[in-house]
Formats: sequence, structure tokens, C-alpha cells
Amino acid sequence: LGQAQALAYDDERGRLVLGRPGSMKAATALVLGENILSCDTERSVRERFSSYLVTGQRPGTDDDFGEATIAAIRQSTGDAGVTRYRPHTIQQSGTATTDSCKSRCEFEARQRAAKTLETTYTVQGWRQGNGELWKPNQAVVVYDPLNGFDNETLVIAEVTYSQDNNGTLTEIRVGPADAYLPEPFRPKAKKKASEEADF
Repeated sequence: LGQAQALAYDDERGRLVLGRPGSMKAATALVLGENILSCDTERSVRERFSSYLVTGQRPGTDDDFGEATIAAIRQSTGDAGVTRYRPHTIQQSGTATTDSCKSRCEFEARQRAAKTLETTYTVQGWRQGNGELWKPNQAVVVYDPLNGFDNETLVIAEVTYSQDNNGTLTEIRVGPADAYLPEPFRPKAKKKASEEADF
């Protein structure tokens, strides 16, 4: 689904749905001191790195092959949020281009940083103010200054409905849209004319 830049998720009836991150809007905001009963967030940086280096192998030709084409493409980017030196190197699989390596390293930095901000909120009931269920992939406004969200629009990644002795509750996992972007499209190697010919 990465080529289509779409996410796959289940709706409230268990049906598979495809959509871009945050393609729907929630009618009700998540507000600390109002409908937020509790929250849970880890804010761990163990999956983040200070720099990302993506290397790739470009296609060879009759005059340019072997070691000259291995790791011939290198692109890098950094994450200012990680102050300790923690480099991370990724070998791009398949045929690589400068653009694909650049997109990959930027994707890794953005997604990993965004994942750090994921937070799970618990609210009363299963439905929003307009009567609709809380659903995955909705863009929701979050006001929670304790966790650094000042009317920030986040994406609902997961919804868990429960009903027990604690009442009717919904757990809502949210995060920045960058946390749920599909991996960038990687170009496939082109076949040679002799391989494509049908004799």
C-alpha cells in the first residue's frame, strides 16, 4: 500500500478500509480537564537517531559495473531532537536513485520522531458529541498542554471500546500524521530489452 500512499485499517464493523492518514475529521476534540479521563505516553527516543544515512546501489552498465555501482548513492539527514550521537545506516534494497534514498532517510527521521509523540487517551463513552463512534484515521484536535499539545491536530491510530465495572470507555491512540505515513515508493529495476522480448 506504500505505492498508493494509503493506510489500511479496520472500521467499527471489522471491514478493511483504505485511506490517507487523517482523511476524516472527528467532531469532538480531546480536551484535558473536560473529556480526557486519563492518558498514557512513553515518549521514548530509543527508536530515534541523531542522523540517518541511506546508501543504495545504482544499476550498472556494460562499462560501469561491479564495485563502482555498490553504495554509489548516499543521502543523509539529521534529527535535532536527539542530542546524543546515534547514527543509523540503512541499505536501500533494489535499485536506488538519489531521490529514493533522500526520501527514505527523510521518511525515517520524520516517522520515528512523530512516533515518539504517540499518546493514548481514555474518554467516557464510545461516541463523540454528534453521536458518531470514535473511529481510526480521524483527525482530532487535542488540547493537552501537559504533553505539549496546544490545540494540535493529530491522527487517531487505534480505537479500543470497553464496557466493564469501570463503565463504558474508549481508549484512543493518537499521534502526528507523520507517524503513520507509508514508506516511500522504491523504484524497481528496469528489465533489459533482451529480457522483455518474447521470442
